[in-house]
Amino acid sequence: MITPVVPAKDVPYTLSLAATISSQHGIKSVQCNCPANPIEYLEDKTSAQISLADGHKFDRDVELLVYYSEVHTPSVAVEMGAPATKSDSLMGDPSAMVSFYPNIPEAQSPTACGEFVFLMDRSGSMHCPMNNQDPSQLRIGAAKETLIWLLKSLPLGCYFNIYGFGSTFEAFFPESVKYTQDTMEEALKRVKSMDADLGGTEILAPLKAIYSRASIPGHPLQLFVFTDGEVSDTFSVIREVKSNGQRHRCFSFGIGEGASTSLIKGIARASGGAAEFITGNERMQSKALRALKRSLQPVVEDVSLSWDLPAGLSAKMLSPEPTVIFRGQRLIVYAQLTGTMPPAEATGKVCLKYTLQGTPFENPVAFSLQPKSDANLTIHRLAAKSFIQTKDMGFQETPANDKKDILKISLECGVISSHTAFIAINKDLNKPVQGPLARSDVPSPMLFAQSRMFGAPMMLCSASVPMPGNSAPMFGASVSMSPKRCKGGGPILSRLRGGGTRSMECQTLSDDAYDDMTVGFSSTDMADLETNHSDDPLVQLISLQKADGSWDLNEGLAVVLGMSLGDIQAALPVKSVDSSGWATVLAVVWLHDKHKDMKCEWELLERKAVAWIHSHAGSATDGLVKAAVGFLKSSVDPAVFAP
Repeated sequence: MITPVVPAKDVPYTLSLAATISSQHGIKSVQCNCPANPIEYLEDKTSAQISLADGHKFDRDVELLVYYSEVHTPSVAVEMGAPATKSDSLMGDPSAMVSFYPNIPEAQSPTACGEFVFLMDRSGSMHCPMNNQDPSQLRIGAAKETLIWLLKSLPLGCYFNIYGFGSTFEAFFPESVKYTQDTMEEALKRVKSMDADLGGTEILAPLKAIYSRASIPGHPLQLFVFTDGEVSDTFSVIREVKSNGQRHRCFSFGIGEGASTSLIKGIARASGGAAEFITGNERMQSKALRALKRSLQPVVEDVSLSWDLPAGLSAKMLSPEPTVIFRGQRLIVYAQLTGTMPPAEATGKVCLKYTLQGTPFENPVAFSLQPKSDANLTIHRLAAKSFIQTKDMGFQETPANDKKDILKISLECGVISSHTAFIAINKDLNKPVQGPLARSDVPSPMLFAQSRMFGAPMMLCSASVPMPGNSAPMFGASVSMSPKRCKGGGPILSRLRGGGTRSMECQTLSDDAYDDMTVGFSSTDMADLETNHSDDPLVQLISLQKADGSWDLNEGLAVVLGMSLGDIQAALPVKSVDSSGWATVLAVVWLHDKHKDMKCEWELLERKAVAWIHSHAGSATDGLVKAAVGFLKSSVDPAVFAP
């Protein structure tokens, strides 16, 4: 049976959401992507309350963007255990949530080594639009643009390959190839002809093929995975990534409202990478380039966490030991405090130690050992979730000892696992619901199409719609959402995935609870929805850049600059410099002048360009820059060309 799909405005249910956001260091502001009631700040802005306006119809995910004060200051929150619970149990002992956001300096000379493999979803659902606006770029179109950006931003001397996957998979090259002008041009031709034509979503086979290749000495593997769906073998995929976690890092990207949270976060966590979600009007390019920039930075090594607690009290780690931290990344760990709690005035200390480029760093933080009470035991449940995620390898594959621990924690804390399930409870009788099963077809919202499309000749686009009440945990401060609560920090994005209804109380929490839905599009509708992004001057300029960072002076560049090729050639100020030097300076000035707000997307390729200019133009660089600023009537500061 197919779940009924209706336009979002016609779904017969709404979402009511209230959130309380707390941070001991203060909150600067809170933004919501959906209509919301005025935000109320309490207690000198250390707490804020926000609620959705009446009538949210699940036409998008609910996202809260939280800006915190003193964002790099470490913090520790200690929560009291449940009354009348055994003191040696997770729920009975106090739990601690430790939040670190190290202020890691940016390396001025990113590493030029690495094997960069891009694994792109080419299943049929990638023909869906990026969002529900009309018109909206198709996901496959945004993916192709993103691959162009990534290819242009790679450093000379590295290795790369591109895989597309669906029901089957295919690679651009039999083995990863060295990044040169020729290999880049060949890859770009393949990217431009890519389509969402490989059927379903099967990611395990291409992953195994990638991991089966021999490592390239001196070039650690950096894997970038893009997908808009979910898979039936999530645990097997995560296990495969984890088993190869010591030889690579995985940066994962969930595209659209239906990407699996468990899959995207799981494979990043298993390899010490980072996860991103791209929804609404967010650009895939900016998040992909941010991840590439991270991958080019030196790795933080020798990460360790040490506790200094009063005698008789110890900390039992519930989160996996941290192995890697990226610049701009927050680290959250949970611990169970066992033993005798000291008097109220006592304090403890925890210290994060790590090494960056041979230099040792420490982030110590002292905290009060007076636990705070929370009726929902939010920190305890998040700690339980973290513990389960490190042990749970799926119903069939989890070792017996780990399964025993998972069952104990899941049942005790009410946090779902692959070995436990929801049980519907009659709240009036406080008993499980019994009797014959009854089917109820609850409509799902149409997220990616206009209602006029429904009923047209169909190509199915898969999306996933979770039940309300689930949200991605936020980091570094606490967020409580009625009727459930979670913790958080920032600026951090918290997303509540939309769709579905719940009519009975459940006694467990779920990270992902999805209903599949299908949305129909005709081929004509697809043509109407896809905007012609190849006409974007920025895309054209990026496409013209060479692998070494330079541009040729040709008609294509003249079109982007909006000038005649003859005028550009005549304006060359230093005749001893070849035309490519002049063209490259003009291109960089144009980027700063026309698209300064998108610098995060072209920053890496600009670095290549500036380095190339200094190596080829030498002492003539200053003259070229001054002439280019005048020729383009630009206000760009020549300092952007500093080596």
